[in-house]
Amino acid sequence: MRIDNSLVAAFEAQLAQASRILIGTHLNPDGDALGSALGLAEFLEQRGKHVEVLCHHSAPRNLKWLPNVDRVQQEPSGEGYDLGIIVDLDSIERLGNVGPYFETLPTLTVIDHHVPHQAPGDVRIIDVTAAATALILTHLVQQMGGTLTASMSTCFYTGIVTDTGSFRFRNTSPDALSTSAILLENGADLETASQRIFQSKQLSSARLLGHALETMKLDMDERLAWSCLSFRDFEWAKATDEDTEGFVNELLSIDTVQVAAILREAKPGKIRVSIRSRAGFDVAAVAREFGGGGHKNAAGCTFETDLTDAEVQIVEGMRRCLASS
Repeated sequence: MRIDNSLVAAFEAQLAQASRILIGTHLNPDGDALGSALGLAEFLEQRGKHVEVLCHHSAPRNLKWLPNVDRVQQEPSGEGYDLGIIVDLDSIERLGNVGPYFETLPTLTVIDHHVPHQAPGDVRIIDVTAAATALILTHLVQQMGGTLTASMSTCFYTGIVTDTGSFRFRNTSPDALSTSAILLENGADLETASQRIFQSKQLSSARLLGHALETMKLDMDERLAWSCLSFRDFEWAKATDEDTEGFVNELLSIDTVQVAAILREAKPGKIRVSIRSRAGFDVAAVAREFGGGGHKNAAGCTFETDLTDAEVQIVEGMRRCLASS
């Protein structure tokens, strides 16, 4: 992958005029969101910029080991910021409570790999074929002559390995693999990333996963699978929403299933939904029906209603998705 020279030049011009920069990413950040934001922050500091990273939510348990993760804030520490950079999100609303801090900035850059459904930003570096935003940023740093430090490489590698499911998902490309090799050569911590992201589960998570699998529902000749986790289920397992990371992929791993979802009521009246699919089934379109978004094969949305009502709505959406493909 090579980023268009005109976009690199436009970003360079923005940086030349900026001294105080805010970086933002989406609600409930994953490895690509945080890895991209933290790696980019270090690169910009190499350029002598004052940089702060904002996110509505703190880092989840499985990402608290990331280099410099303690710099993630819920609000700026001061004023006078002259550039905002938003990474890894397709809708400005997904900034959550930190969104207003970016709306008032004089210039804005968006760096992302989602299919765009809004067009904010004076400079937009978008590549929907990229496996991860961190992959785009690695190439951007290389083209701009930055130094890939061990900590920066670990952050970017985490973004790539997370969004490719440890190189198992169909978005895994030759570029994702070869760029990951470069990051490893520059000190990316593969062992810690693999252990903390994919091989470390709380007992509460194991209990809740067992319940989710036991109560799973199937439909449409076992091509559709979903499971609902109520607030009582979370209390019983002594679990939090973080403990459900990866649950939906367990449903999708069933050989007949082509679309799967997990509905979680971690807090009463607020239902978060993760949807996954195989091949040509576009679950991002389903999520957008309910104000969410994501990738074609990995998306999510939120309902503010009771669990039964959310289940009815999302299952109907998934049925339409399967029936139309």
